[in-house]
Amino acid sequence: MIRKTRLVTPGPAPVHPAAIAAAVEPLPHHRTAEFKRRFLAIQAGLQAAFRTAGPVAVIASSGTGAMEACLVNLFAPGDRLLVLSAGKFSGRWAEIAEAFGIRAHVVSIAAGEPFGAEDVAEAVAARTPIAGLLMTASETSTGAAFDVPGAAAAARRVIPDVAVVVDAITGIGAMPIHTDEWELDAVCGGSQKAFMVPPGLGFVACSPRGWERVAESRGKPRYYMDLRKYRDGASEGQTPFTPATGLLLQLEAALAALAEAGGIGALERNAQRLAGATLAAAEALGLELLSPTTPSPAVTAIRAPRSGVAPEIVERMRDKHGIQIAGGQGDLKPDIFRIGHIGYLDEFDLLGTIAALERVLVSMGFPSQAGGGVAAASAALDSSASFTAD
Repeated sequence: MIRKTRLVTPGPAPVHPAAIAAAVEPLPHHRTAEFKRRFLAIQAGLQAAFRTAGPVAVIASSGTGAMEACLVNLFAPGDRLLVLSAGKFSGRWAEIAEAFGIRAHVVSIAAGEPFGAEDVAEAVAARTPIAGLLMTASETSTGAAFDVPGAAAAARRVIPDVAVVVDAITGIGAMPIHTDEWELDAVCGGSQKAFMVPPGLGFVACSPRGWERVAESRGKPRYYMDLRKYRDGASEGQTPFTPATGLLLQLEAALAALAEAGGIGALERNAQRLAGATLAAAEALGLELLSPTTPSPAVTAIRAPRSGVAPEIVERMRDKHGIQIAGGQGDLKPDIFRIGHIGYLDEFDLLGTIAALERVLVSMGFPSQAGGGVAAASAALDSSASFTAD
């Protein structure tokens, strides 16, 4: 029997065929005119994705390395920060900050709940003075999206010069992130998400005001993660240290394919259509979302029909149907499973996933009308009532 393996997680996401082909190219030396030309093309693609006119630092690291780079370049030991924590990944901001002697005050909300702008303003006012507000655009662990420009504006009504730093690792390519227009001091991303290449590259974009903060010395402990070095090299088509050249060739190919397909806006609309169809399918199957009021277009977190069975659903999807979805994390592991929508996924990947989910639910004894979820998802895909990118 022929059975394809399908990766439908919020990361790593499927690798684009053009990137797979680029992986076998001979590597150019990274201090040559050829590399400079290709790295400048990568810069242009990343600037479009992050919606910034400035350079985008490309670091040989995971997205967590990009988060660390944001912190050590914008803040110094002893600074006070406010972290909006809505799950595992947004809470990581505080862990990194504390490792560098930066004081993090965490405001936590229950999994799946939103942060309102007024909630942000109150939290900032209650903890003044703070040097920075740290948040996550799309909380991968709960499938919740957050109002980045609203939170930034609310914080700056209280402290006009507060730095706003955003983890957009699963947000980029699923929801518009306007680094310059929203005056975000730093935004980080990762290669294995919507950029459609393997793990190993972290990205940091800064608005003009963010780059001014990066330029400040103030005793910041940084060397490899010094964004000033990446900024200075980017305009010359160079990296400050030996780059992950193979991954860069794959990124170049994926960005070129993305531009040919309509650019970052097209990729965002694709993720949003898939997310809207998944929501429709879940409702048709009698399943609830963990984050029903502010679902992320990057990933949908769905409550299992009964507590404790979510890991078995993930296992059966993989072992019986070759479809790898994501399970819950931490305390959520028994209760939710997650379906990703970012990167190189199309509507037939999703429809196949929903069909397999129906079969799994039936095999586990849960009532499920055969074809009901697929029909609902298909209707949502055909309608104009899906998410829209701006």
